[in-house]
Amino acid sequence: MKILQNILVPVDFRESSINAFHYAAKVSEAFHSNLVVLHVIQEESLSTKTEQLVRESIDQKFRELQESVGEAMAERMEFLVQKGVVFEQILQTAIRREIDVVIAGSGSDTEKDPYQLSTIIEKLMRKNQIPLWVVRGSDQMPVKKILCPVDFSDASERAMRNAITLASHLNAELTVMHVFTPRYVQSPRFEVDNDRENERLRAKQNKEFQEFLDGFKLDSTSCKTLFEEGVPEKAILSTLKTGEHDLLIMGTTGRTGLSRILMGSVTEKVTRELPSSFITVKSQDIARTYFESNLGEIETYLQKAKHHREAGDHEKAIEFYSAGLKQFPDNIPMLTGLIDTYGETGNAAKAAFFKDYARDVVSRIWGKEYIQKLGLD
Repeated sequence: MKILQNILVPVDFRESSINAFHYAAKVSEAFHSNLVVLHVIQEESLSTKTEQLVRESIDQKFRELQESVGEAMAERMEFLVQKGVVFEQILQTAIRREIDVVIAGSGSDTEKDPYQLSTIIEKLMRKNQIPLWVVRGSDQMPVKKILCPVDFSDASERAMRNAITLASHLNAELTVMHVFTPRYVQSPRFEVDNDRENERLRAKQNKEFQEFLDGFKLDSTSCKTLFEEGVPEKAILSTLKTGEHDLLIMGTTGRTGLSRILMGSVTEKVTRELPSSFITVKSQDIARTYFESNLGEIETYLQKAKHHREAGDHEKAIEFYSAGLKQFPDNIPMLTGLIDTYGETGNAAKAAFFKDYARDVVSRIWGKEYIQKLGLD
């Protein structure tokens, strides 16, 4: 099975997306992947003649892109034209075509604000469950040095797996980074030795860092570690601005503010300052080599939960459903299992909570029309 089978690159034919196309073609070449090139027509009501002219123009631009990469690459390339809202069409195409990673330009071609992210990219970062690879400016392949900040959360583990996969197959050097943030307590009631306490916490996190790394096979990867101190986002940006790394890989949900750097209230502030291309990883990994084993693991969680539920041990069933959901976020069978089990125990509040959660997942990934079809209305 190919490591990375299908890549999607949306293009609007501006410089940013053209650069992302050539970047994606190089990634596709490195992994022998299929490349789906998507253009979305946003105009809702065009006359038949006007739409024909628009499509002819798009076809011509597609031919130019195809000619620019050579015949060998062109054979693995597919061009699609869709109509509608751009980010919605990107998400729907990614799901239908079983895309492993979406590679897109950052959306800014202006010298005034070269780090500006387009609203489409920002929406994809928030709503997309598939890894998103954002190409900055004129960045080019090959990637030589990758930075992966970690906070030991599940999101960090996913980011780390992706970083190892890319580093090994792109023959790139991987730097795994952890940032320790000192704590300072001041109280008029008692005296605290902050230096001593932070020394203890620093040693504790350094040990956790080593244990985290020990959980991965790094023998075939050129890897070094970086243990920094300070505010996570500032430390990461400072490291990137040295120019030594040309790709950042991060999880987008986690237990600390670190993994929310690219997602949430500070998105615009920080991504404007990122000088490198970056990948955000949510609930799906960039590589599918472990896909079949994941299916087996999901089925194991579901079967064990079902067994305990049928035996009347609802507490144990909830334990397995919850563990499975933690391992595989946004998994609908896990969510419906929790809804039904909490319903059987009479815990209406918990059942309602997971029902709302499931509705949000279905709406975000497939669309609101599927909520009723799945019995979640």
